[in-house]
Amino acid sequence: MSADDWSAFAGNEHMFFGLADPYGLIREELERGLRQQVADTVVESIVTHGTPKYLTIGKRLTEGSSKVVVAHFAFCVAATVSLHYAGGQKRETLPVALTFAFGRVDEPGRQTSRSWFDLHDDAARAFDDEVLKERFLAFRAGLSPSPSE
Repeated sequence: MSADDWSAFAGNEHMFFGLADPYGLIREELERGLRQQVADTVVESIVTHGTPKYLTIGKRLTEGSSKVVVAHFAFCVAATVSLHYAGGQKRETLPVALTFAFGRVDEPGRQTSRSWFDLHDDAARAFDDEVLKERFLAFRAGLSPSPSE
């Protein structure tokens, strides 16, 4: 059992727009990303803090309709990550900004995502409204158009 603390998201779980297991996804992606740097990294805990940042892009269900569906969304949260590596011999606790972008969430079979993990001094710089906006818009611009766009 992990010692994760996702309380920064409390009351805003609806902003995950249908992700089946958002906390499991965050943990899995973070550990996978860290293992690209150090192969035997094990995340012991993720403790979120502060107020997460969110962005969404919606589109009308039909032309002339007042109903809008979320097509793309992103969030960024500040956290502290405890981990070990080198066969458990080395331990670290790191500040991190966890940023996730999701695209075409309204199109089954075409959904896509991207994540960024900014550590140490980069964490504070990346937990910024403008950085989130720039990353989200660049991610969105890189997607092939949907048939309805």
